[in-house]
Amino acid sequence: MSSEPVAVKEATTYPRGFASSIDWKWPMVPARQLLALNYGRALKADTRRPGEIPVYGTNGQCGWHDTLLAKGPGLILGRKGQGPLGVEWCPTNFWVIDTAYYATPLTHGVDLKYLYHLIKYVGLNHLKDGTSNPTLSRAVFGAQLFPLPSLKEQTAITEALDVLDDRITLLRETNATLEAIAQALFKSWFVDFDPVRAKQQGLAPEGMDEATAALFPDGFEESELGRVPKGWRLAPLSKAFDINPTRKLKKGELAPYLDMASVGTQGHIVSGTIPREMGSGSKFVNGDTLLARITPCLENGKSAFVDCLPEGQTGWGSTEFVVLRPKAPLPAYFGYLLCRHKTFRDFAIQSMSGTSGRQRIQNDVLGRFPVAIPSPEVATVFGQVVSGVQQRIAANHAQAQTLATLRDTLLPRLISGQLRLPDAQAELEGARP
Repeated sequence: MSSEPVAVKEATTYPRGFASSIDWKWPMVPARQLLALNYGRALKADTRRPGEIPVYGTNGQCGWHDTLLAKGPGLILGRKGQGPLGVEWCPTNFWVIDTAYYATPLTHGVDLKYLYHLIKYVGLNHLKDGTSNPTLSRAVFGAQLFPLPSLKEQTAITEALDVLDDRITLLRETNATLEAIAQALFKSWFVDFDPVRAKQQGLAPEGMDEATAALFPDGFEESELGRVPKGWRLAPLSKAFDINPTRKLKKGELAPYLDMASVGTQGHIVSGTIPREMGSGSKFVNGDTLLARITPCLENGKSAFVDCLPEGQTGWGSTEFVVLRPKAPLPAYFGYLLCRHKTFRDFAIQSMSGTSGRQRIQNDVLGRFPVAIPSPEVATVFGQVVSGVQQRIAANHAQAQTLATLRDTLLPRLISGQLRLPDAQAELEGARP
């Protein structure tokens, strides 16, 4: 292993995402002098054994195993596939399957975490070659020029960026916990009917005051669609929700447009909407829930609660969204929690039809799913509780997006040497928990 990289004067491939006019303060070094890309090893899902070793593929973590392939911490790069190639950092030992690479440094003058931040910013998708199964080759990656400050400077840059990443991670973990709380309450009240079962047994329902407990009945009754708490009703989704509600808009009107790629799997719209001239896609407003109808998006859990539109604004997007809007007395967030519940998702996935790899759930089939409709009083209390949770989630999500924007603004300036660390400290102070 060599101790010092050899800088080159002329770019082999200029790093994407940086202006060509940048006056680099550091030497530019080909990636092949800094990193070796090692092939992962095949590990089918049915051969993995339960364990604490994360397994990575081309799009990121894809499971767990009990045996390591490489010692951590490590940098994992996606290698092939039609979708985005992942750039992942694993702080522990790990396994990489054969659709990805894991990197090892070729010089002592490299902080691997620094290169993680740099490569994640630059991206890999533009380097893929091929059509049916595009692939990132070692040669193409190795031709990329990366700025290489001193090891001390690399470490300092990494620490500054980690402040932002750690704060973003904390906000996302907090949101996952908050959503789990809301989901647990949804399941307890409207799937398992725990308060009703407790009162039926002469017990006080757990986790609620007497006034709330008094709103629940003390037994069940039969309905056409099955057993339901007394005074409640079971209704098909098509009766309990507006599915793809229509909305009249002026011809040629500009409205925020949302594509499928902008919806994540954690319940939020992950990138901004861009105004476009209104077309024939799905229409939605704040308070609606968007559900991906096409595989594999539905199977991956792509759904979102809309809370990002300007006041009174209508958005529109892909026809591959199903827009769900609960009818009274159900609160708005009920729709999102329903879409995230396993029973509903399993029903939707099992009801898909169409050709392999391009299956969809049809509105009329989705509309048959039975929904428990509580009394207006129970619905009101539930709405008050979960709307507060949803507002906290939305605030945390907005803050995480702001921090991500700050990180992506600082990163190229720090890595190019245009912004030195002492000058960046003031901007980073607000990100500290």
